Amino acid sequence: MYKAVFVLLIFLVFLAGSILLQVFLSKKKNKWLGLIIPLICFIFSIVAVLSMAMYSDITITSVTDTVSGSKLTETIVQSEKPGTFSMLLTALPVFIITNIPTVIFSAIYLSCREKFKLRNELDRMNIQDLE
Repeated sequence: MYKAVFVLLIFLVFLAGSILLQVFLSKKKNKWLGLIIPLICFIFSIVAVLSMAMYSDITITSVTDTVSGSKLTETIVQSEKPGTFSMLLTALPVFIITNIPTVIFSAIYLSCREKFKLRNELDRMNIQDLE
């Protein structure tokens, strides 16, 4: 029980830290800094989809037979290539689910950049008023 609570707390601290880091990077003058975390999340989602192919084409079947009191175990390894349509149907939900953090971090980036642009416009207007 305590381990689960500890792991949950560590996860929440990591989540809050990554959100704060995204806000901090998005508010910087360099617009590319705020895109680092969404890009990393997108790359992880691509890796997750591409790694599915490694586990989708092998079927292992184990057959146990009893012959005159002794057990015989036979393992059959079959290599089956799934069809393109079934592979897409499997990969699409994985791609969508693994891109949820990408969408969240991109939304944080866009909202922070919008505030940054408004602040810059107000600064320019104030400078022009002073002239």
